[in-house]
Parts: sequence; structure tokens; C-alpha cells
Amino acid sequence: MALANALGGAGKAGPAAQDAGAAVQTSSATASTPSATQPADKPTPLASSVCDESGIKVSGSVDKPSYDAGADPKLTLRVTNTGQAPCDINVGTSQMEFKITSGNDVIFNSRDCQSGSTDLVKNLKPGASETANFTWLRNRSTPGCTKVAATPGAGTYVFVTTLGKWSSEKVVFTLK
Repeated sequence: MALANALGGAGKAGPAAQDAGAAVQTSSATASTPSATQPADKPTPLASSVCDESGIKVSGSVDKPSYDAGADPKLTLRVTNTGQAPCDINVGTSQMEFKITSGNDVIFNSRDCQSGSTDLVKNLKPGASETANFTWLRNRSTPGCTKVAATPGAGTYVFVTTLGKWSSEKVVFTLK
């Protein structure tokens, strides 16, 4: 599945990935980076052995609030270290979930067809973020990746993304 390629950033998605969408991860750090002119006697802080996990925040977003027929929603997972110390976080595809619901009906879950998930531990410095994008191809999924003939129609949908034990708030969007 494409999520397996989310963190590698190279190669094309295979047939299963085309059914589920494609995920791509990027990094951004809002913390300052030491310059080359900084004195060498100040070591770079190392990750603390105790990470304040309450400072880890996961958010979800969509690139537009509404999508015309034929336009596929781009879903985004962002994990940010809002704490005061660096944290080692597994941001691999083994930890990611992109879930779309309509009422109590689970329309799509990226884990349903995921194969070959990977672990990728990143050291998130205070203020740093990791981002993964996933293009949902407006398909339904079921556990075990059984083929679903029905396709999602026009209406209101809710997106929630999860990374390990952290989940985002609900993000509402519309398909036309």
C-alpha cells in the first residue's frame, strides 16, 4: 500500500496503493537551527530519556473544505512536539491511520489494505513537526481489503488521523 512508501519518498505506488491513495511525508522544524558560526563548545542537546508525551500533538487537515465531483481530497497528518525537550517518536506507516466516516459508517480506513508497514523513529526537537499527506481516491475499504462495489456519494464526511496513541480532532469536509 502507498502508506508503506509514505516515509521513503521514492518510487511509484503499486496497484494496491492506487486503490488506497498515496502518502508522502515531509519534515519541518520551527525551532532554530544552530548556525555554522556557533561556538563548538556548546553541544547539541540530546533527546531526554524521559519525553513529555503530553507535548506530542497530532492534527489532521484537508486541503479544501469541499470537493467537486472527480476531485480527490488530500488528507494531512501532522505530529508536532509542543514540549520543552526532544522526543523520539515512531512516525512510520505502522503507526499511521487515515480514517473517514459518515455518521457511524466507516467509509475508509488506510489500515484496511495496508501491507508492508514500516517503523521510522524520528527525534522531534521542541517545535518540530513531521507531516504525511494521503490522497484519498474516494473509495470505500473494509478490514482485510475485500473489494467494495459501493463508492462514497455526495455528502458530509469526517476525517480523523492517528499516529500511534495520538489522534487528531475531527475534520469535516464535503463531497459534491
